[in-house]
Amino acid sequence: MDESTAVQALSALAQPVRLGVFRLLVRHAPQGLCVSQMLEHVDLSQPTLSFHLKELTAAGLIRRTQQGRQAFYAPAFSTMNELLAYLTENCCEGSGSAESSCCPPIGAPS
Repeated sequence: MDESTAVQALSALAQPVRLGVFRLLVRHAPQGLCVSQMLEHVDLSQPTLSFHLKELTAAGLIRRTQQGRQAFYAPAFSTMNELLAYLTENCCEGSGSAESSCCPPIGAPS
């Protein structure tokens, strides 16, 4: 992942509604949810939700599939994993080991 792509993904997630929608879709992976299902979980109008889904899709963080008349959205884990790798690639001075003692595991006190 290059810097420009990382900035676009981080910008898309740097908004409370989009971050919440992305996390909702992660919880419902891998199949994802259709718009009507998402509306049951968020306090948004359909046009507002569609706007945020468009931004997440443009950033490559979610993917859209059509099933009949319904559009389903699911997280694009490949992009999410690339973003995490980009953010941690220089961990421990670029040793390439995020598992070393200087980079505590997720959930460990920092």
